[in-house]
Amino acid sequence: MPELSIPITARFTFKPERAAEFLEGEQIVTQIEVDGVDEVMDYVAQFDDALTDACAIINGQVVNLSDFATEV
Repeated sequence: MPELSIPITARFTFKPERAAEFLEGEQIVTQIEVDGVDEVMDYVAQFDDALTDACAIINGQVVNLSDFATEV
């Protein structure tokens, strides 16, 4: 059976003191479209020390990724 592609929006909130490294102006929140939850979690791992929050919007449901964070 072919794998169905479900659009996922990843939304990231950056710490105000770090946001300028990633975003323009006074912006602290951004969102991107991704192919899967694994891709979202890769971004979370990559930018972990600069984030205050991350969530995924899947089929209209908001999933707060801090609920699934683990210590590495």
